Amino acid sequence: MDLQFDSETYWNRSSRAAFSFDDEDEVDLGPELASNGILADDAISEASFDNSATLNLSIKSILSEEALKLVLQEQALDDRVLPKGVSPEEELKLLRRQLQSTLYSPNLEATAQKLLQGKTAPLEMFKSLHEKRQLLDTLLAQGGGHAVIAVLLFLKKTLNTVQFHGILKERPKALEQYLSYLREAGDFGSYIDLLQRFGRHQEAALKQFQAALSAADATARKQQLQRLVDAYSTAGVGIIPLYEQVFHAALKMQQLLEKDNGLGKLLRDQATPVEVLYACCQANSNWKEQDMLKPVSPQRFAADQQISPAQYEWTALNERAQAQAYADLECIFERVPSWHPLKSKQFHISFDLTLAVLRLYELQAPSTVLQLFLSKMGNTVEKLALAQRVKCIKAVVDAMAGLKQQQELQQLKDSLPERSEEQFYCENALKSLQSKRWTTDNIKLKL
Repeated sequence: MDLQFDSETYWNRSSRAAFSFDDEDEVDLGPELASNGILADDAISEASFDNSATLNLSIKSILSEEALKLVLQEQALDDRVLPKGVSPEEELKLLRRQLQSTLYSPNLEATAQKLLQGKTAPLEMFKSLHEKRQLLDTLLAQGGGHAVIAVLLFLKKTLNTVQFHGILKERPKALEQYLSYLREAGDFGSYIDLLQRFGRHQEAALKQFQAALSAADATARKQQLQRLVDAYSTAGVGIIPLYEQVFHAALKMQQLLEKDNGLGKLLRDQATPVEVLYACCQANSNWKEQDMLKPVSPQRFAADQQISPAQYEWTALNERAQAQAYADLECIFERVPSWHPLKSKQFHISFDLTLAVLRLYELQAPSTVLQLFLSKMGNTVEKLALAQRVKCIKAVVDAMAGLKQQQELQQLKDSLPERSEEQFYCENALKSLQSKRWTTDNIKLKL
């Protein structure tokens, strides 16, 4: 049989022509294939199932009743696509059924579920105020998020202002989410109006102040600040006095910057009060006297802006040290005692003296300046540690002499360069310490 299929004559016979489905005539398969059993038993290629037997399988065995209900509700809310080829009568029936289910059968649970999943759902079916409240409460109970905002926007569009604000007042969580939405959307007018309507005047005032300061140019900034000051000075809404003081201070600063006093060249646009104070320190030429009449004097500006003494002193110290005007530093920290105005000025600092010394060291101030500030420290042990940290030899010597560390002073003297200023200073401290010790011993012997 193999030889028969391999022979050339077999395959070239007309009965072996290629098969095509387009041929109308039946192809003679020939007795050879049938007799050799190639297509004799073709029954195995066809499945012999008994289609009459039905499977006893219920859909409830696959889906729970609750899941099946959700699926059906989901399908009911989906946009219906009309099948092709339907008659006009059938199409009209389908559209009527869809319109009826949309307008007259609000499904609360299915709509809420679809909104929470981020899908669109028709809200027009919720007609009554009670139904709208129920939908909002359902979403709030399940977390809400963007779904709550979608319903709130729908309520704002379909309810009057009194009803909408009443719903927000009864639901603080919904109010906060709506305020957050207005803030992120940049609708500051509606945001401020809503805060004021619900009595949150402090937040509204701060937001108005922030909007005024972020105005594009100085003229608009001044105008908005002026309106803000006028509004809250006559409104009687009860904002805290500190806010009014801040508003007035900001207005004064804008008025100062508008004048031709040279500060504008030293400042960037929308400068902060501390930056303006720094510019005032740069422009100040007389630190020996505190001029409270000149608007651009650092002392007057700090008082107008209610800048704390510590902030004023820190800003002035940084500006004078960076300008290397070290002679003015002592004037910054001089105060006349209020309880004794006739007494001479005293050194007074409103923040930690250690911070001042470290900052001066960071700005590469001379050792004489560091020694001046270190000499004001009352704790000798802390003074010694800080002086060693900033490598101020004279302050180290003073601290060791104060602690009567004669041996340590001798070791320090031996480590210093020969005939240097620090070595002579250390040697004099040693002599002074030895002289005091000898005098004390004599007094003890006489006694």
